[in-house]
Amino acid sequence: MSQAGPWKMSLQHAAKSDIGLRRSNNQDAFLVRLAPNPRQWLDRGHVCVVADGMGAHLAGEVASRLAAETITKSYLARINELPGQALVQAVYDAHEAIRIKSREDAFREMGTTCEAFALTPQGLLIAHVGDSRVYRLRGSTLDQLTFDHSLVWEICAVTNSPFDHPPSHIPKNQITRSLGPTEKLLVDLEGPMPIEVGDTYLACSDGLSGQVTDKEIGQILAVFPPEPATETLVNLANLRGGPDNITMVIARTAENAEASHAVDDEMLVPGWYWGILAGALAAGLGAAAGFVYGPPVIGALLALIAVATGIVFFILAQKTLFASSPYVQSSVLSGNAPYRTWDCTPSVELADALAKILLELLQATQGRQFAISVQTAQRYESEAVAGYKKGNFAVAIRNYALAINSLMREIKKEGL
Repeated sequence: MSQAGPWKMSLQHAAKSDIGLRRSNNQDAFLVRLAPNPRQWLDRGHVCVVADGMGAHLAGEVASRLAAETITKSYLARINELPGQALVQAVYDAHEAIRIKSREDAFREMGTTCEAFALTPQGLLIAHVGDSRVYRLRGSTLDQLTFDHSLVWEICAVTNSPFDHPPSHIPKNQITRSLGPTEKLLVDLEGPMPIEVGDTYLACSDGLSGQVTDKEIGQILAVFPPEPATETLVNLANLRGGPDNITMVIARTAENAEASHAVDDEMLVPGWYWGILAGALAAGLGAAAGFVYGPPVIGALLALIAVATGIVFFILAQKTLFASSPYVQSSVLSGNAPYRTWDCTPSVELADALAKILLELLQATQGRQFAISVQTAQRYESEAVAGYKKGNFAVAIRNYALAINSLMREIKKEGL
């Protein structure tokens, strides 16, 4: 887990990509770029990308990595464009880069989904293509902030059918948009949406959302900080078969963050800038005194120094103190998020499901001639049971999950 600098959005985040149990290589990619200074925070915020590649051999892996790298680089470079426009154009840049690369025989027809989201002073922005998703947990409410570009969702939207209960005859896992394969591309833009302190944002590939239910995802995000949440969600997806690569980025606005859209002048202007201004003022006063009480040549010289230092100050300050953020002009809301909403209050159902998984894992380790330590898992299990008996399902879920994570680490250590 890491935390951003002090400028107006203290951010905890974690990211993880896992090959799963049935794939020969990992075709997912992610990239996180936190603003390194107040100026970049003001102009572009923090940006995160998740991409789920597709294509034979290594083609999908190349496409997803190319998308993540191109989107991030292009978005940060487009400083003269409004942030929403820059994020969408960055996705188009990635689309073109993938199409150029796919002219090589080894990478023909490769493609990728992409979720690019930026946490900015103005709010959350999402540029979206494909069936990977972005979620937001606020309190106990989980919202899906992206529309699945899949045949199922497209037909449900046209027929006004609920997304959770699509007609059974519609083929699943068939996406309708991706970067690369087709010349024309339509990128969805969501936002800017208000950001609140304590919000948790998750971008993930369908290797997660296909194996762990939305309500389960929300409850895990609710009881864990980002780092253990990523481990828990990957383990759950793998314990349910792990048929695909599993990739996610989780970002949480820290509880002690100052949720302000303003940027303090002292954050943007180094102290020595003010020294230059003070020098200009002092020279100006000296020039006035020189003209009145001293030789005119001294006054003229001091006046020249005052003008020169004043010009230097204003040139430097144009890039800091007097620089206006493009977000001032970027308040038009795009998209229709949220598309689905769930109450993710920690529940007895998830506690029971995790207890069952833990029991099966413990049983699977019995009688094996491997040095698998179960003491830590059993200690967490005892705490989970105590919480369960008190009706505290958040404690039960958290400790059952920690027990599962402990056992999974032991099992992986043994290469099982």
